[in-house]
Amino acid sequence: MRGWFRMIKRWWNTIRNSSEFRGVLTYMIFVGIAALFWLILTLNDSVESSVMANIRITNKPDSVTFISNVPDHIHVEVRDKGSSLMRTAWLRRPSVNLDFRILAEGNQMVCSKSDMMSAIKEAFGGSAVVISSSIDSLRLVYTDRPGKLVPVQVSVDARAMAGFVVSGKPLSNPPRVMAYGPREILDTLTRVFTESYIETDLDQSRSFSSNLKGIKGVRLIPSTVGVTINVEPLVVKEEVLPVVAKNVPAGESLLLFPSTARVSYYVPMSKFSSDRKPVRVVADYDELSMHRGERIPIHIELVEGELAVRPRLHADSVEYTLVR
Repeated sequence: MRGWFRMIKRWWNTIRNSSEFRGVLTYMIFVGIAALFWLILTLNDSVESSVMANIRITNKPDSVTFISNVPDHIHVEVRDKGSSLMRTAWLRRPSVNLDFRILAEGNQMVCSKSDMMSAIKEAFGGSAVVISSSIDSLRLVYTDRPGKLVPVQVSVDARAMAGFVVSGKPLSNPPRVMAYGPREILDTLTRVFTESYIETDLDQSRSFSSNLKGIKGVRLIPSTVGVTINVEPLVVKEEVLPVVAKNVPAGESLLLFPSTARVSYYVPMSKFSSDRKPVRVVADYDELSMHRGERIPIHIELVEGELAVRPRLHADSVEYTLVR
């Protein structure tokens, strides 16, 4: 390593002491001086520039919420000396300040063309000449009423591929958003919706962002939520369940043999160890009149709120005795 360092040092000393290196160095010094003189002359000249400026609402009470979308920035074509533009625009992004206390009246903040021009001139200085701007006036609707917390309903048609299942309903994060607007609208607003999506052939959980569907005259905060679709692999579960007789008239009993039946079904992997039964096995008393003999059909019924895929009975009937 030291040998390489000595070689590089020797090479550098050779180049540094050469006449070519001194010539190049002298040339670069003169180029730098010329560039400095050019910059000084340019800064004294009047130049025209397109500048992006922030829009800032000042003196707004915390209780006020804008229903209209407030623009974040404005594009301004301005002419001024280069030195002035460097001070007001090139080295930092200027801010166009709009005073809420002066411009707000009757649930509207109205910034006329002259108000906007005055605010722009104040941001760039009195010597600047404003040629044009992307926004020449503003009319912003606001409310000072408190917001209403409303739930978000996810509008997603989600389907999993074979061997998997969509576990539960798609979820919104956050599950509720604040709605601001007139009382007559908020009183009837019970929920808001995401944009509609179709997701098919899912083999793993999926998360994405979704805009909320707008409501005229209402501001939703936040206006974008996260959507999560939980997808799990299916696993087979087999167990023995009691057979329950239903629709048996008062004063009668339906004795069943065997009193249990073996069933199998698929559940999401996370539900495999759960003690909750997603299905039940029933024998319907009303079917006795349709069947002769000593056996009665049995059926699987899904338990409300539980999930079981392709449930199957290992027997189709059991023996019975009717006791009156």
